Amino acid sequence: MTILLTKLVFLLIGLYAAQESEAQIIVALLIAVTISALLQYLKSADATAIGTGLFAAVCFFLPSGLYFFPALIIDLSHRKHYLILLIPTLIAWREAYLIWFALTMTLALICGHVLKQIKSLTTAYTALQDSHTEQSLVLRHRNNELLETQGKIASLAVLQERTRIARDIHDNIGHILVRGILLVGVLKSANKAQELTESITTIESVLKEAMDSIRNAVHNWKDEALDLHATVEKLRSSSALDVDLQYGMSEQIPADVKLCFLVVIKEALTNASKHSDATTIRITMQEHPSLFQLLIKDNGSDNGKAGRRVHGMGLSNIEERVLALGGTCTFDGQKGFRIFISIPKQEEVAE
Repeated sequence: MTILLTKLVFLLIGLYAAQESEAQIIVALLIAVTISALLQYLKSADATAIGTGLFAAVCFFLPSGLYFFPALIIDLSHRKHYLILLIPTLIAWREAYLIWFALTMTLALICGHVLKQIKSLTTAYTALQDSHTEQSLVLRHRNNELLETQGKIASLAVLQERTRIARDIHDNIGHILVRGILLVGVLKSANKAQELTESITTIESVLKEAMDSIRNAVHNWKDEALDLHATVEKLRSSSALDVDLQYGMSEQIPADVKLCFLVVIKEALTNASKHSDATTIRITMQEHPSLFQLLIKDNGSDNGKAGRRVHGMGLSNIEERVLALGGTCTFDGQKGFRIFISIPKQEEVAE
């Protein structure tokens, strides 16, 4: 746009300074505008040199074209092409307005050089901006990956510490309580005093309640420390079927959902191996903003066996587990066997 405006200015200057007849000026102006537009479209250094030389030849027969010649030389990009300027210079000397021509030509060359520098700097600045933007995006992506990795490491460390504490409680306090319960049982059997029977029974009940509490706490911690993805991968690798696993779950999954999905996957793999002719099975685990979903589909073709699988005891247990978590469960025995489970997240259930 800047180059076009500069050319227009030089064309207007030439039109103002022209002294020949109107017909010659109009013809020269049209030829100059046509060649300039063609060169602007081609944007080639060689084409610019050829077009400028052609217009110089036109000026030999139509001297009024010299007034518009500066508008064309703005596009000259190589100094070797400056030899073309000898032709219009000789014509201007012949027509006795060499000084005006030399001034306008010099000004046009300076403007062309400045415009090329501006274009070069603009291109370099744009490339620098693009590179900076690309590097910023790469850096942001790597930062997000680093934060995600740090979160996984922190979560894994917490789970490992919980597992260690649960193991220590089970191995130490649990064994002590078991010994206490056994000793109280022995004391209760050997007791002959009726007035101590109630107290011994109470102590035994308290110790058993403490043991149950510790056992439940240990189991809950172990369930939370369970790596669902790794466990499902082990099931996939140990299965005789060709298992296609698509895992889209986060690290923060409730323990009861983990256990439910594992039970379902184990049951589905067992059913597909024992009660159908399936060779492949697809397991899709996906987490959404408000729910967890599990889809299991095999390629079994034995409809009779598939129909029996729909009403098996294991599937009833699956349905009970899912309903206990407030979810939904559907079975389909047509064209293989399909299990689809949706379990809402606790926040959604609370609402």
